[in-house]
Amino acid sequence: MKKTIQTSAFQKLLKNYDQFVKVRNYKTGNSNMYLIPVFEFLIWLEESGITAIKNVSSKESISYFEYLIARPKHRGTGALGGKTIKFHLFTLGLFVSNLLENKEIQKGFYVPSYSNQSENSRNILSVAEIKTVYEHCQSHKERALLSVAYGCGLRRSEIEALGIRDIQLSTGMLIVRKGKNDKRREVPMSNTVVEYLKKYLVEERYQIQEGQTTISEALFLNNKAKPMTGEQLGDLLKKMIEQTHKYDLIQKEITLHCLRHSIAYHLGENNAGIEFIRTFLGHSQINTTYLYAIKNKKRKPVTNF
Repeated sequence: MKKTIQTSAFQKLLKNYDQFVKVRNYKTGNSNMYLIPVFEFLIWLEESGITAIKNVSSKESISYFEYLIARPKHRGTGALGGKTIKFHLFTLGLFVSNLLENKEIQKGFYVPSYSNQSENSRNILSVAEIKTVYEHCQSHKERALLSVAYGCGLRRSEIEALGIRDIQLSTGMLIVRKGKNDKRREVPMSNTVVEYLKKYLVEERYQIQEGQTTISEALFLNNKAKPMTGEQLGDLLKKMIEQTHKYDLIQKEITLHCLRHSIAYHLGENNAGIEFIRTFLGHSQINTTYLYAIKNKKRKPVTNF
């Protein structure tokens, strides 16, 4: 049965939007291609119990994004393609512009960005492979590095910039003071991550600095008590991977950034919301890699790393 918009206010908004795209010469080819996505969005709002456009917030926008990712095609089988999702979001952005122009809303709600770029170059470790790396760590430093790269999803540059003051064991929070685009964020640490970092700080890092005249505040120190560079951190991870003696794992050429992608993938598999993943990683856009697990709609117990 074909659905229709029931709310008169929504019918009026759709009519105004139709004129909006006509004036801007968007309607080339299929006359309804710019109308249908907004029509479907308004239908979705009604089915979600929202009948006033001013009540739409970024929360609803992100929920609709998640709906698009999981929604099957109207014709054929499978989920919507990346280009279709991107176009839906583009038209939703046009709709918001029209709402602002007509003063239907005072402030535009957030419309997620969607990147359809392939991420095949980024290898993702399974939960079992992550456990294997943990099991073969030979020091508290190695476990600590794995914990902040995978358990906290930090970028290599963010790990390199970490100081001991950024590890707040009492509150279970890790502070990224200057992430990408100079953004500050707080990342929650699991009990396991807190324990690994505590052991590194108390049992190993203290010994590295013992007897040094110059005391460094950097979290990760090399054997000369100097702050580890991003390259040194990457080399340490490579050593950790080689310690597993797992050929399939070694040939993946895992980098610190791969661990970041891995935790995003695993969060998605465990039904974490897109907005939580975006905030956790300090990302301005939702990346295709992070959406893949949500498309699959897998359900697994959350692993406490």
